[in-house]
Amino acid sequence: MVLKTLTIGGSDTWGGGGIQTDLRTFENLNTFGLTVLTCIAVEEGDNFAIRALSVELVKEQLQTIEKNFQLDGVKIGLLATVEIVEVVIDFCRRHQGDFPIILDPVLAFKETQEQLAAEYIEKMKTLFPLVDLITPNRNEAQLLANSEPVETLEAMVDVTKKLADQIKVKMIVTGGGLIATDLYRDGMETRAFAGPLSEKKTNHGAGCSFSSAICSHLAQDFSLFESIDKSKKYVFEAIENGVIVGDAGNVWHPITQKSCGIKSSDK
Repeated sequence: MVLKTLTIGGSDTWGGGGIQTDLRTFENLNTFGLTVLTCIAVEEGDNFAIRALSVELVKEQLQTIEKNFQLDGVKIGLLATVEIVEVVIDFCRRHQGDFPIILDPVLAFKETQEQLAAEYIEKMKTLFPLVDLITPNRNEAQLLANSEPVETLEAMVDVTKKLADQIKVKMIVTGGGLIATDLYRDGMETRAFAGPLSEKKTNHGAGCSFSSAICSHLAQDFSLFESIDKSKKYVFEAIENGVIVGDAGNVWHPITQKSCGIKSSDK
């Protein structure tokens, strides 16, 4: 049977991130993607706006998934509101241990929404113990840990330790376009995943692709460290092969990655 992976997150109308990139990643890595939509990102003047779906509609989508599918992995992205986070918390409680759950704690708030962001972050922290891995980038880790800006590898080491001590959850903090290292930490171990840093600007969607790639690899019974390593290489290739769509430089994998070491499964 085909492996089924679910993305719970927002729609990127520009097509470069969100569930659009999750689905492309799932397909490239030989899992069948299902979706639960939480919000839609749209243009608003010179900025962006997040339009959240109703809580009831999110619940109905999750009920549809639970009724009809046996999942092999779940990736969680932008949840948009405190109320939607609560719905996803209930979902994860029902299924903790049934399949790997990867959380990309996307924090998409304007500077004028500080109070909303603070409430959202606190609610998100109650979701963390219910997932298997969180994948914040260095800026998200800074916000989650209430730390100083992270602009060096040394600062990223410090914020990763601080955040891990606070939330007691396995995590990998990504260095992004500034630091060519991702740092994994749990209660027992710290491990650096170093790799090439692409000079290309086609990196929109890289974080979404990384977490959904980890989800796909875990669904195929790779170990956590194997999944992280393979996903890091996958995202580097996606940036190198990226495309410009409109004004955005997006990650892109034009060919299904048969060379990624996909394991067969009898699930």
